[in-house]
Amino acid sequence: MHYFYLIVTLLFFSSIEVVTKPVSGKIDPFFLTFFRFLIGGSFLILFSLFSKKRIESHDLPKLILIGCLNGVISMSLLQLSVKYSNASTAATLVAMNPLYVSMFSQLLGKDRLSRRKWFGVALGALGVLVLSSANVSGDSALGIVFGISASISFALYTVLMKDFSNKYGPLLATSVSTFAAGIVYGALLAIFGRLSLLDVNWCEGLIFLYVGIGVTGVAYVTFFKAIQHFGPVKTSVIFYLKPAVASFLAFLLLSETVNAQKIIGTIIVVVSLFLK
Repeated sequence: MHYFYLIVTLLFFSSIEVVTKPVSGKIDPFFLTFFRFLIGGSFLILFSLFSKKRIESHDLPKLILIGCLNGVISMSLLQLSVKYSNASTAATLVAMNPLYVSMFSQLLGKDRLSRRKWFGVALGALGVLVLSSANVSGDSALGIVFGISASISFALYTVLMKDFSNKYGPLLATSVSTFAAGIVYGALLAIFGRLSLLDVNWCEGLIFLYVGIGVTGVAYVTFFKAIQHFGPVKTSVIFYLKPAVASFLAFLLLSETVNAQKIIGTIIVVVSLFLK
């Protein structure tokens, strides 16, 4: 069952850049991020009502801040990366997440890594860099900066959420942090006059529901359930498979180019997995 959680997480997380790329030029990336966290958080809150545990008052502000680190900062940076680069490139840059998770885990004293694991992390990062430096039309330096920044902030979120997930359970901790991020995001958009109803067709509506309920709802729970069993460092390794899955989906659904350098980078990434 634990590996099932990993597979579900991988499929959902690998598809978000590809699924949202077609609407990135029409829909404000900030509004899209707000909507997915509001919908995803509401979906999770409904299920968390059955939990016997309740968030302690002194932990609530921390969970809200951590949720905003992900929902308001990291995922906004991700959507900006999708807007200013290819979907597969954005996914690849986010796949550097295990490197940053390892660094934060070491710095915060959450996990100690062996030399073999550090070598695996470094090799995986090398593979990701090979992938991201492939000369493919549609990429930009700005998109790459946004993608790396999204990866760093999501890694910190992953490490900080571990203790709350263990204390309250993945569902309750994730639902509160996700829903709170949606509410805060909505308030910020309202303040800056960017909160308004969108005129979308049924296909775009399905995309909104998919990234809200699927990627932000279901996948976040399976992600933290996997972390409970494997730990944040080992679980984050699934991000090394994200470039291969996302590139395949981008080629299949968006007809994005896949060149020899991207294939080589993917092979390096897969080899690094065996060192974890």
